[in-house]
Amino acid sequence: MFGIGLPELIVILIIALIVIGPHKLPDIAKALGKAFAEFKRATEEIKETVRDVSLDKIVNQPAKETKTTAPGIETEKPQTNLPKEINKDKRI
Repeated sequence: MFGIGLPELIVILIIALIVIGPHKLPDIAKALGKAFAEFKRATEEIKETVRDVSLDKIVNQPAKETKTTAPGIETEKPQTNLPKEINKDKRI
């Protein structure tokens, strides 16, 4: 993760045990675990929001107008505003 091996981790835990003490160490570890879980939850929520907003922008863009030279004959294919993954299912 950060290049910390087992020996370094043991040294860090021993120093934490000496500095903090055996009575407060579990409480601090629990608080750190909850903080990391909340941070992970918040980042996932932000990623989901960004994904939804970008998908809404793609879907809600106005379609490109097509020019016709004669009734019923189009010079350009209608452009869909769907992402490539969704557009694969729609064969034009």
